[in-house]
Amino acid sequence: MMRKRKLGLRDIVFIGVLSAMCTIATTIKIPFGEGAMIHLGSAMIYTTGIVFGGVYAGMAGALGSALFDVIMGYSPYTLWSFVIKGLAGLIVGVTAKGMWPEKRPAANSVLGRNLLFRSSLACFLGAVWTLGGYLAAWWQVTGSWAVAISNAPGSLLTSGAGFVVALMLGPRLSKVLNR
Repeated sequence: MMRKRKLGLRDIVFIGVLSAMCTIATTIKIPFGEGAMIHLGSAMIYTTGIVFGGVYAGMAGALGSALFDVIMGYSPYTLWSFVIKGLAGLIVGVTAKGMWPEKRPAANSVLGRNLLFRSSLACFLGAVWTLGGYLAAWWQVTGSWAVAISNAPGSLLTSGAGFVVALMLGPRLSKVLNR
């Protein structure tokens, strides 16, 4: 039987710091299209998922992305970002690491050796979910399917940059934390 785990103070502090880092990473951006941008927020969410798992990445992605939208004046997208980026973090984290940070496979186990494959698959799934979610968001907020489609390349570039950064940082950070 699977044991339930509750969020403790340590978890809340980590999630708060990771949320702030996600917000800051998202401010490193290049505007692209109407309402879209290329930024490093996805890189932060994907890296968090690979290193800490689904709960941390999901919550940090949801809170950090929504906070960015509120602070930077993208308020029509706040709820969308909360859901889309939160689920993207959850997808990446669960696929790459599991739900919680304590689930660290030994380096010589099958899961430990396949970290790069699992991380790649996780980032790909997160990117696909993010693109689909933001297509719906752009369409609803702007009222134009053409605008939504025109923003897709920016979403793909952001996810691609996040994919590369997370695959460079995630496995290395996981190894350091496993020591």
